[in-house]
Amino acid sequence: MKESKSLLFLSLFCLWGISLSAQSDVSTIFRFLDVTPNANASALGGNHTGLFEGDYSSFHINPAYLYGSVNGQVSATFVNLLADSKMGFTNGTFQINENNQIGLGIRFLGYGDFKTLDKDGNELGDFNAIDIALSGAYATKIATNWSGGVALDLIHSSYEQYKSSALAVSGGIYYKNTEEHFSFGASVRNLGTQLSTYAGVREPLPLDVSVGVSKKPENFPAELSFTLRRLNDWDMRIVGEAKSPGFFDNAFRHVIFGGKFDFGENFHVRLGYNRYLHELNKTKENFDFAGVGIGVGFTVKDLIIDISRNSYSETGGVVQLSIKTTL
Repeated sequence: MKESKSLLFLSLFCLWGISLSAQSDVSTIFRFLDVTPNANASALGGNHTGLFEGDYSSFHINPAYLYGSVNGQVSATFVNLLADSKMGFTNGTFQINENNQIGLGIRFLGYGDFKTLDKDGNELGDFNAIDIALSGAYATKIATNWSGGVALDLIHSSYEQYKSSALAVSGGIYYKNTEEHFSFGASVRNLGTQLSTYAGVREPLPLDVSVGVSKKPENFPAELSFTLRRLNDWDMRIVGEAKSPGFFDNAFRHVIFGGKFDFGENFHVRLGYNRYLHELNKTKENFDFAGVGIGVGFTVKDLIIDISRNSYSETGGVVQLSIKTTL
């Protein structure tokens, strides 16, 4: 039975990835779905799919991370975005039995208050702009050290009279070998379609096919994480680039690096680098820390607290605070 379940998950995942290989998300909507859902992963550079310490708070990145969670585990993340935008995540888990878990989550992004003006500049009132996604996920053991998971997202955006809703599904597999301090993960995120459009034009969701690994080499001071993202879309040019960058530059934009340094069991320092984020936000020819993430994590009694900051160069930085506990 376990072998059949394993083969089913792996076969469906491979077929899913192959069917998506020709799709592109160069121009997509609901980009808030790409925001890293907790400070732990954010400090390591972004949406890593194979983190050794991946857990239920990251099931938006890889639904298979949900496996191993227990009843009553909850997490909350607060994101201080640029300008007046505020974002938050919250997740909770329920254990069906030892090998099957369910997760629920909410992602919310508010852009602040705006004024509506007519063509003559007269105020007509105020409105809010929001994005929200409600998520349900399921994860199960599929073989020794292997887990698989799926997630369903109901997405809605409202910008004054312009509104759109969508339905998306994500799936992932995850391998973790504690003795070797090694993990591997792969995920397909945001596969779906709009249920209603903004102005009658259907637009693609931000599809992302990613694979990643984490490993702590023997006698090495850090646990290293490496992820290849957006494998479904080779062309990683940014706004203003008329043509695709060179092969090696383009390949590097698909990569996220991260490193975690442990200072005892209850205090950790994390560093990360996202090349694509650097290219999007750099303001000088020389390296100016755009795309660099840094963070700390520590435990206080029953609370696990993570704080991160990701640099957007001279534009500023995005700070995340994540709290996890068991009720």
